[in-house]
Amino acid sequence: MKPAITHLVCDCDGVLLDSESIALRVLHEHLLPLLENPANGDKLHRAIASRLGMFTELLLDELEFGFGLNAAQYADINTAVGIACGDEVQLVPGIAEALQKIDLPKAVASNSSTDRIVKGLQRCDLLALFDGHIHSAHDVGRPKPAPHVYLAAAAGYGVAPQHCVAVDDSVTGVRAASSAGMRVLGFTGVAHDRHGMRQKLLDAGAELVFEDMQELPALIEALLTEQAA
Repeated sequence: MKPAITHLVCDCDGVLLDSESIALRVLHEHLLPLLENPANGDKLHRAIASRLGMFTELLLDELEFGFGLNAAQYADINTAVGIACGDEVQLVPGIAEALQKIDLPKAVASNSSTDRIVKGLQRCDLLALFDGHIHSAHDVGRPKPAPHVYLAAAAGYGVAPQHCVAVDDSVTGVRAASSAGMRVLGFTGVAHDRHGMRQKLLDAGAELVFEDMQELPALIEALLTEQAA
């Protein structure tokens, strides 16, 4: 028998806040002029999109275009992404209504900095649902796909991670939550390539994948009903 689900843990960017399209645009704008072959612009765009959810520095290091970025360039790009996301971020469609219908204690587990998470949630009027239970990989010292930030979210409530269900939109995030021992729902509603991402999230460990936040309350209710049967 599976452990009872008692808590909900959400990733931030791409689950609560629709900021990843902003990050994708800013990263592409900064990196495109640095390409040796401008014809690789579409390839660069896809490469960035497939890595969203990672620390920006790690994402940049994984790109195979020989940029040879220096420390100042890393800092400038990271700052530009943070500013743009803070100024432009909006709610993922339907998330506010979905969260109001889910009667479980809630936490955030994100690779973003605590400051960026808090500012984004404040801007979009979601902070009160998570205040006191916001966990950043910057604070735990290990980014996703390591499980540490999800483990911290469970520990913040004093529960075992097996009693939590996580919602994440990235391969790194799904791997992190799955490694932590949580049940994981994958979300593709704001993904660059919804169809392709669906299979990637399933392969990473999501037990199911959905693309409309209006579905989330029913999915959580199904998990709760399943354990009561």
